[in-house]
Amino acid sequence: MSIIEISKKPISIIKNSTISDAIRMLLETKISRLVVVDNGKHIGIITEKDIGLFLFSETSRQGLDEIPITKIMKPIEFVNQDITPEDSAQIMVEKGISSLAIGENEEVKTIFTKSDLVNYYAENISDEKKVVDFMTHDYEFTHTAAPLYKVVRKMLEKKISRLIVKNQNEEPVGIISFRDLFRIAIELGSEEDDTGFTISDQIRKGFLSEEGFGNISLAREVMTEGLITIKFNQSLSDACKLILENNVSGLVVLDGNQSISGIISKTDITKAITK
Repeated sequence: MSIIEISKKPISIIKNSTISDAIRMLLETKISRLVVVDNGKHIGIITEKDIGLFLFSETSRQGLDEIPITKIMKPIEFVNQDITPEDSAQIMVEKGISSLAIGENEEVKTIFTKSDLVNYYAENISDEKKVVDFMTHDYEFTHTAAPLYKVVRKMLEKKISRLIVKNQNEEPVGIISFRDLFRIAIELGSEEDDTGFTISDQIRKGFLSEEGFGNISLAREVMTEGLITIKFNQSLSDACKLILENNVSGLVVLDGNQSISGIISKTDITKAITK
């Protein structure tokens, strides 16, 4: 099987769009990447994680409705349409990327992502690989009472796009992702500007402020409640199906005592396909 059989048409955004435009499109389409197009040519790619890391670390005084997406877009990685899913997984792992494009002359015909690899594994691989053999044992977390500025700082420091949230009894109760923070930024922008399209410099920096809403807003007010879990001794195929059914990037792995023992993500599954 080649990846052309299971890749999909990309969703594009025009070159002169702003980062605010990209955030709204990602939230509306519930996808995690956009291909940047200029005069019919695909010139780059922008991901949810790229935007999140930029959103809270950029120091300019511009609002995100003023900053062009070209400032953070990355090159498109093109591959031959005959490449196998296994070889594509190897390329993604080696280059640290989450998608590959099929096309020619700067035109992306289809795009192949880690989600497509997860779907490929679920439908075509029937081995007995276990979650415990490929999961990431270390994970980052915060607590429900943690102020938002500490949550965001941790995500930036660790260069991660999500944190597990625990309550005062150390029980996992939810997750905070860049998508949750995007949603808050849009809501605050709507309150500040009648057009509903502004994510200002003040709003962006407010997430990291120890004096503004970054301090008075708590993790429990922003997090998505509940976690999608899987047991450590279940198969990797089971993990793939759960990820696809719930449209998430990873699952919380529970040990025999129902305690968190780690995370199994699309990246972990991609690595498993290469072995």
